[in-house]
Order: sequence, then C-alpha cells, then structure tokens
Amino acid sequence: MRRAFVAMILLGVVGLAGRAPAHDGHQHKVMGKVVTIDEKSITVEALDAKKVTGMLGADTKYMRDKTAVTRADVKIGERVVVVIVEEHESATVKQVLLGTGASPESKK
Repeated sequence: MRRAFVAMILLGVVGLAGRAPAHDGHQHKVMGKVVTIDEKSITVEALDAKKVTGMLGADTKYMRDKTAVTRADVKIGERVVVVIVEEHESATVKQVLLGTGASPESKK
C-alpha cells in the first residue's frame, strides 16, 4: 500500500513538471539559418524547421567568432545562434552569433 502511494505521488510530480509556466528572463539559444532580418527583428529557421522570431534592440550584440560585427553583417541564409530572453510574453534577442565560415554572399 505504501509503495502504491509513493508511486502515485511521484507520477503526480512528474506529470506537473511539464506544465510549469515559462519564467520571465529565461534565456535560450536557437541554432539555424537566418530567414529574415530588419531593423526590428530577426527570424531564424531552427534545425527542427520551426521559425523563431526575436526582437532586436540597441543592446543586441552581434559577433563573428570573437569579433564584434553589426546587424548589416548578418545575411539571409547565414548560419547563426541567437540568444533570446523571454520577458513579458515577448522574445528579445541579446546576441546573434554568426558562423565562422564564409557568409552566403561570399560563396556566390
């Protein structure tokens, strides 16, 4: 009887773990290719083919390897890792990390 009770408690805890709401300020990384980019946002097609859009701001950092670059250096089709922070039901991009290989423009 005691084992059945403990098993039910454990199953309840495991079942509730997937239902926890997202916390503001949580960072996550999205790896994929740039689909669109403009002054306000970037959309990346992730490795699982889902498209993720994040808002760009004045504090967004752009890096290629260990070198700072600008938003203008980010090209459509380029491989990136985007660090996104979810706050107040919006996704803000903190960093755009560009691949160290040649950009899609230079391959033409």
